[in-house]
Amino acid sequence: MKYLKNIPSTKEDLDRYEVDHLFHSWSYQPSASPPRVVSAKGVRFQTEDGRERLDFSSCFVSHNIGHQDPRVIKAIKEQADTLTSFAPTLSTKPRAMLSKLLADITPGDLSRSFISLGGTEANEAAVKICHQYTGRRKIICRYKSYHGGTATSMTLSAGDARNWAQVLGGAEVVRIPQPYCYRCSFGQKYPDCNMQCVKYVDEVIECEGGGSLVAGIIFEPVTGANGIIVPPPEYFPELRRVCDKWGVLMIADEVMSGFGRTGKWFAMDHWSVVPDIMTMAKGMTCGYLPLGATVVKTEIGDKFKERFFSHGATYAGHALGCATALSVIPIYQEDNLIENSEKMGDYLLERANELKEKHPCVGDVRGLGLFVGIELVKNKGTREPIMALDAKIKPAMNPKMAVAKKLMELGMMAMAANPGNVIAMAPPLIITKEEIDEGVSIMDKALEEADKFTS
Repeated sequence: MKYLKNIPSTKEDLDRYEVDHLFHSWSYQPSASPPRVVSAKGVRFQTEDGRERLDFSSCFVSHNIGHQDPRVIKAIKEQADTLTSFAPTLSTKPRAMLSKLLADITPGDLSRSFISLGGTEANEAAVKICHQYTGRRKIICRYKSYHGGTATSMTLSAGDARNWAQVLGGAEVVRIPQPYCYRCSFGQKYPDCNMQCVKYVDEVIECEGGGSLVAGIIFEPVTGANGIIVPPPEYFPELRRVCDKWGVLMIADEVMSGFGRTGKWFAMDHWSVVPDIMTMAKGMTCGYLPLGATVVKTEIGDKFKERFFSHGATYAGHALGCATALSVIPIYQEDNLIENSEKMGDYLLERANELKEKHPCVGDVRGLGLFVGIELVKNKGTREPIMALDAKIKPAMNPKMAVAKKLMELGMMAMAANPGNVIAMAPPLIITKEEIDEGVSIMDKALEEADKFTS
């Protein structure tokens, strides 16, 4: 056996390891290594070639407070010196404190948390809790959604071509359309639609067995990777009414939309609607360490005092991860990042609409806070999508990948490699007006690549 501390690490060696020994996520495996990141600070990162680039995606909507905040690094070091982790059957101070903090910042009477290692694990736990609490198996999910890469989460990720390779399981799913006003599945136009999308949910629940068979409905309050779809203001109050009518639990997947991303602590706060279960991850630790959480209402949590809770994990409530979250979450308050997200989000949306006026490939612009989407079309009049749903899983270059490639050449990263026809701009919540101008200017040039595909 080779000496395990003597692995060659020249640039050429590392490039070869990337190609020969790694699985790269959601992609055909590359013949060449992607650019290698060597450092990051604030809203920028540096690659091995010495170039500095603008992070206009918060590393896929996770690094809300920016990169390498010294307060978080200090907290991680201090906790690592004391206790990195321990078996979850015993308590640790960071885990106990984080459970209280999550109860304090989440809306309504959400009060009991299962702390895991990421968003997909949080959603898996949410479905299990929903099943065990209600004794039912059917879960309603929405097309054009993404809830994570593990089995149940991927089963719930309907209308995403990455789901097609998944053997479905973990829940008996029933799929419904998004409240997607730009492409209404019911051929309606808001506000004259009489909220047909919610009426349909009511009908589906009844047809699927009502409160005796349907356990819950899972949704992203603002749909993330599949389109930055912001519902009409009446949607969630009406959906809450329908769910209460049937005793169906609402599961809000706030993995992307939580922690100030939309200009509120959580996106559901915009509509003053409290879900029965809320999941979170990304902005909880801002990617400094992996962590996720599933938070439930008091009534649901208390049920498991008398009923066995059939879920767990070796790293549940990981001490180092919890300590990281305890250092990250107060920063949102101390640095007024949620207020900045609202203010800068309005400005980003305004600048994005300027791109819509200029580029024939931009059919729609929408967003909430620093979560803004640009939907690409072949033709603005017909709203024909610029590429098919399965373009993500085909080997050929597609218009969005052409934009992503150009963005990197110009010195910026945005969410352009995600499925569907929407490019997401989701910079860190510390972003300034001048940095937004810089990012929009780069996006302006990159969109010229997509303009070539318009008719």
